[in-house]
Amino acid sequence: MAALLAAPIRARAQKIPPETLVRKAVANELKDDSQTYLYSWKERKKRGPDIVVERDVQTPHGVVSRVLLINGKPLNAAQKSAEEARMRKATDPAQMRRKQRSDQEDDARTSKMLSAIPDAFTFSYVNTVRGPNGHMLVTLKFTPRPGFEPPSREVKVFTGMHGELVVDETAMRLVKVDGTLFHDVDFGWGIFGRLYKGGRFLIEKTELTPTHWDTSRMRLRFDGKILIFKSLHIDDDETDWDYHPVPSMTVAEAIHFLNRSETAQNAKLARGSSPGAR
Repeated sequence: MAALLAAPIRARAQKIPPETLVRKAVANELKDDSQTYLYSWKERKKRGPDIVVERDVQTPHGVVSRVLLINGKPLNAAQKSAEEARMRKATDPAQMRRKQRSDQEDDARTSKMLSAIPDAFTFSYVNTVRGPNGHMLVTLKFTPRPGFEPPSREVKVFTGMHGELVVDETAMRLVKVDGTLFHDVDFGWGIFGRLYKGGRFLIEKTELTPTHWDTSRMRLRFDGKILIFKSLHIDDDETDWDYHPVPSMTVAEAIHFLNRSETAQNAKLARGSSPGAR
């Protein structure tokens, strides 16, 4: 029975050439990224030796965040004091303007890399499955396209990367990109350097509305060097969930919103809810 169900799924997926599938999905990603959305969400990530859970909120002036948990526990008095000081520094108007400019530059580089994916790689089908929501999820293997000339140093990293990506064929969106460097590559991301073989990039996205998808997981693990002399080590692992649309807020309103989120989080813990529960 399983084989009978799987056969028409494979046949249906292969009606669309993989390059066409990827190109359409990337076009929808770029269209989505060009829109302005305001959301609040939770994010789990490593900060120094600790695992923190924070609540983030988007404002027209940038993202404001507050740590809710450190290593699964509410902040103690000293940690809360340190977090208040961090927030005051992070929400200084001049600092927020600098951060917003930096984020905009990163977004522009990311869009440049995203738009290059259909031309930078060749794609082949691996399998097709039906997701929990009934959507058709197509897994494709990707390898560098022979003769591809990177239009920028950011995109040059693709010449040494292979892996798999998953396309939601029903929504025509990218669900996951998982790439690994199979040889050293030069790169540029506002700086110049080299990334070493073995580095990995993983990003997963989730549907928030029929027209807007956002990141649910990001894993970056790279070693290399900057400007020949300085070592580079990136080891980020972030999980995002509990997205909710929010109205436009001032920074002061966002801080008040986050303070209320912390109070609500602590009230849940007092009632016995799991600290990291989704």
